[in-house]
Amino acid sequence: MEDLLKVAVIIFIMAAAAWEFAVGRGRDGRRTKKDWQMAILATFMMAVVQRPILAIAVSVLLSGIFPSSAGSLAWLQQEYFWAALIAYFCIEEFLHGGSHYFSHMKRPKNKALQWIQAFYKMSHRPHHLSGGPDNKGQVTVLQTFINGWAWWFILPNFWFQITCLYLGLTEVFIIATVFKGLWAAHTHVNWNYDLYFLNHKNKWVRNIMWGLCHIITFPTQHHQHHSRGKNSAKNVTATLAIYDWLIFKTMAIETSKPEIYGWRQSEDEANSVFKRYFNTNVKKYMPGR
Repeated sequence: MEDLLKVAVIIFIMAAAAWEFAVGRGRDGRRTKKDWQMAILATFMMAVVQRPILAIAVSVLLSGIFPSSAGSLAWLQQEYFWAALIAYFCIEEFLHGGSHYFSHMKRPKNKALQWIQAFYKMSHRPHHLSGGPDNKGQVTVLQTFINGWAWWFILPNFWFQITCLYLGLTEVFIIATVFKGLWAAHTHVNWNYDLYFLNHKNKWVRNIMWGLCHIITFPTQHHQHHSRGKNSAKNVTATLAIYDWLIFKTMAIETSKPEIYGWRQSEDEANSVFKRYFNTNVKKYMPGR
């Protein structure tokens, strides 16, 4: 079933990438050879290395601490499927949004937390590097799964996902993860259809779309997260913008695309995908660096 999940999301990404190519959204420096290379490397590592290692680690840990825990919550999805699905999705998205927010927020005063946040920043940085040093790069669907080598191991929502799968919430895991994967891919596609409604001449259409943006994350909101400027630390949720609005206070709704996408790249990052992906220089992201 997890293989079917991977296939569904990958097919969408491939179709979206083909559409971007056909309509010219990847031309003129908006998508580079390095972007393709990073997408291939990160997706391969996620599917072949990171995800399997995480699944094994969680299984060994739980079977060691709770020997009879495997499948113990299967009854929950059988008797209360929709309640379990909604609860799972809301918890998983909160854990994801919270840890993502932590990697972008101002540095904490506690030294230990500074080191932890520095590790998060180092691991997440590749996701915000798009295009080349000419600042022409834009977000495309290829950016969906790009992160550093440690990202999949340190986010609590990924541990939560595998734990629930191990405990028997198989159908809940599959449906929620497929939806979230597809929605995350769709917010990275180089399109901004939501701007049509946010700028619509009809006031009611604009207001309805504005309200929806407080509940669900749409492409332009996530594109603004990939901008260079104040909105780079905004819109940290993947699907439920209500957390950005009410909990993290990181909501930003704009009526235009970002002027510049992506963070500034060092010479090493611009020239080598391996130095982007396998970065281990945590000290660089500590205060004063």
